Amino acid sequence: MQIWALIQDSFRDAIDRKIFWIMILVSVAIAGAMGCISFDDRGVDVMFGMWQFESANWSMGGEELRGNVGAIVVHILADLYLGWVGMILALVSTAGMIPAFLERGRVDLVLSKPMSREALFMGKYLGAMVFMLLQATVFVLLSFLVMGFRWGLWLPGYLWLIPLIVLMFSYLYGFSALFGVMTRSATSSLLLTLLAWIVIWTPQKTYEFLVTFEAQVDPDRVWQKRVETLRWMVPKTQDIAHIAGNLIDASLMTDVIGPDDETMDEEDRMSPEMARSAERRLADVNPYLSIGSSLAFECALLGVTLAIFRRRDY
Repeated sequence: MQIWALIQDSFRDAIDRKIFWIMILVSVAIAGAMGCISFDDRGVDVMFGMWQFESANWSMGGEELRGNVGAIVVHILADLYLGWVGMILALVSTAGMIPAFLERGRVDLVLSKPMSREALFMGKYLGAMVFMLLQATVFVLLSFLVMGFRWGLWLPGYLWLIPLIVLMFSYLYGFSALFGVMTRSATSSLLLTLLAWIVIWTPQKTYEFLVTFEAQVDPDRVWQKRVETLRWMVPKTQDIAHIAGNLIDASLMTDVIGPDDETMDEEDRMSPEMARSAERRLADVNPYLSIGSSLAFECALLGVTLAIFRRRDY
């Protein structure tokens, strides 16, 4: 009950600072933008018929159309809630939860209660997870209903995005909690978390680059193996979008928009077959290994944070 009270306190704090409602408005705006678009067997209809874009790629059966729409949605979400934009908004919203809890006077009062420091910390940590769970639920359900009623596409696998968004957020919030305990500053915690995100993002993007261009860059795959080992040591944020695509049963983006760029020189242009092969290898993610190893890293990070929190005087 005490932990639940801390979770409620974190949630009330977010509502008092209007953060919760700002995030809700962002979700409604995105769902509204999606509602202005529809797909049929001829192409794309924008703003309820104001603009129409016909494409031969959309002249297909229901299952292929379903997979292609899923690919586009996942690709967009990879840049929104599963990518930089949504996660940065979420981190900004929650970065001050633990530093505010550790303010002098407030933390003294809480620590005077008969409750372990571990329980206190986990209450605040879980409060941020509940905050993100509610935000993800609103966003995913709204967009799910838009795709169903407006586009005529019901994708049950799309609902897996709710836990996946929270999972992605938890990978990053582990750093935010650590830096919040260390610095007791929301700004410092946010900036250091973004820096940590770049650090864990680098080996993942490097691995994707080596997989895509392994024949030209690293024919012996020596660097690819080294980078892959490093990639497995950090939370695999890049895998979340691939896992989401597999659960939604989405097509590859190279099947929808094509991999080659007309502006590139012929010798630099990747063949469609090579691009699809590279994308399939990257999308062939073992969700159990990816999520399990990432959660192991997160648990170790939380262990370090709890050790610091237990020993620090406030």
